Amino acid sequence: LAAWLRLGWPGVNSFGFDEARVSDMALQMARGGKFAALGMQSSTGVPNFAATVWFFALPFAISTNPAVANNLVALLNVLAVVGMWWLGRAAWGKPAGLVAGLLFAASPYLVFYSRSIWSQNLLAPLAILWAVAIVAGLKNNNPSLIGLHAFLAGFVGQIHFAGFALALASLWIGFRFRLWRWWTAVTAGLLLAGMLALPTITIIWRSGDGAKAVIRGLLEDGTATAVDQFAAWHQLRQLSLSQGWEKFWLNTDWGWPPLLAAGLQMGGVLVAALVVIGALAAARTMAQDLRPSRRASQTPTGREILSSFVLIWAVAAPLLFMLPRTPVFPQYQLVSLPALFLLAGGAVGVWPKRAWQIGVVGTAVFIASFQTTAVAQTLTSVADTFVPGGMGTPLRYPQTAVRQLMADGRPIVVETFGDIPEFDGDAAMFKVLLWGYPTQIVDARHVLLIPDGPANLLFTYENLAAWEVATAVGLTGAVRELPRRDGELPYLALTVDDVALVGFQTLPQPVKLANGAELLGWQIMDLPESGQIRLITHWQFTGEPQEGHFQQFNHLYLPGAEAPSEVQDVYTSSRAWQQGDHLITWVEFARPAEPPAYFHVGMYTWPDLQRSPVLGRDGIDPLYPIQLDWKSENDEQ
Repeated sequence: LAAWLRLGWPGVNSFGFDEARVSDMALQMARGGKFAALGMQSSTGVPNFAATVWFFALPFAISTNPAVANNLVALLNVLAVVGMWWLGRAAWGKPAGLVAGLLFAASPYLVFYSRSIWSQNLLAPLAILWAVAIVAGLKNNNPSLIGLHAFLAGFVGQIHFAGFALALASLWIGFRFRLWRWWTAVTAGLLLAGMLALPTITIIWRSGDGAKAVIRGLLEDGTATAVDQFAAWHQLRQLSLSQGWEKFWLNTDWGWPPLLAAGLQMGGVLVAALVVIGALAAARTMAQDLRPSRRASQTPTGREILSSFVLIWAVAAPLLFMLPRTPVFPQYQLVSLPALFLLAGGAVGVWPKRAWQIGVVGTAVFIASFQTTAVAQTLTSVADTFVPGGMGTPLRYPQTAVRQLMADGRPIVVETFGDIPEFDGDAAMFKVLLWGYPTQIVDARHVLLIPDGPANLLFTYENLAAWEVATAVGLTGAVRELPRRDGELPYLALTVDDVALVGFQTLPQPVKLANGAELLGWQIMDLPESGQIRLITHWQFTGEPQEGHFQQFNHLYLPGAEAPSEVQDVYTSSRAWQQGDHLITWVEFARPAEPPAYFHVGMYTWPDLQRSPVLGRDGIDPLYPIQLDWKSENDEQ
């Protein structure tokens, strides 16, 4: 069941900014030779540890296909069900293992948090491995497993900060079972975890400001309220009872058919009942176990071991986040969620009657049946149908689009929202999907970039300004629609063989900038609906583009004015420039009441604000702008 829900529906995986950014960093490490000392930026404003990047570098060393990394995450979460079964069986018998494993396998939240490349999706499997290591280690007096437990206590928090909740529980376990008796194994595990944390800690500490930001984030009260302090407890309740999970795949207003809705609601009530019963039984065993006469045992049973810390494990994550110095999100509770399902499994052991055990197992089957039905329907729905407010475009659609375009071997220019993979989701996604293929990514809100030779231009949406401008300037080529889900706008591909544009006014003589860009022409487009005009400039990189971040300035001057009437700067996606490329940029100005007017244009570096000089212009200051005169007669240029 776990494998079907996690590995089924291939390609129906989230692949937004977080997943793509981690993938990009892992690819740079696995295939670009760039060691990652820092992870992604966290919600606290400071970077995560680099452990997640290191982990995902392993599958990306095998294949650049993100599906391989997705499947690895899913497989680890399937194996976590085996760990749940083993823990429940070791403590309370086979029926308890079956109940715990079944609830874990069918949990909608745990299915959702196991189908994508995300650091939080590794928390539950690692937490279960942490618990298996200590239970098996103490039962069998195995120092290696106890050392593994100590290592994970210090390492899981490097995957995601929420993992440090396990360290809290390990402190209790160390006290209860006197783990200092295995001081060599424990020390080795902790030292290894500390060594892996050193690259990140060193960089943050050396930055000075970074260290202060970490300390500030941990110590400052901010605007925390009493409600904020208990947010993690509410989230853990929601996750364990499977409340509100639909909003992640579907939307907040999603409604199920009456019978399924009633079954899901009853399932939440039954899970709560099993958890409470199991928690009371575990608390009783824990209290008995703390008696001096019981603690003298040198070979504790699985029941004694797990009962001694499962309650601590269950509350460790919400306790850690009771000091809400940062926003708290549901996925942070994945560290403690397995403990609640183990407690539900422990309800089997409160009464030795076979009828009771069959009743508890049957209850788990009832719960899992309704949850599995809902999750399967959800995955089937989001695979083919766009649900407003629900899951973004599944991975299979952009993958299919780029594979079709790569088939003819032409370079691909991705025209999308943003071009910086460190901040822009689509840019990060297509950088990963097109890794190793001739690709340029530009911000289509400001720029239309066209290679001088045959190429495919991929527009992620038809309503991008670049698509409108490409049509307006007469850029021709074969247009293909690359479909997404029903109700979702398709990707658009324009196959260009040569660049022949219309409507541009040529300059009396070529004007070339030191950064390699030559201004070939310009035009004014009237936008009567908005009362504006659009200035479009056409550049070509006739020289080798200069390295650096360039922006274009555009100043509108009215007759007789010494200062510009309007100033519009435009982002140029200069990181994507290549020699021979054609660059189309545009800005809008309020339409002057009475032309004539003129424009000053040029480019400058950011953030040092140094203009790129104009070359070969005798008798004129090379830093003086390029002037474009807009004549008044019939708005001619």
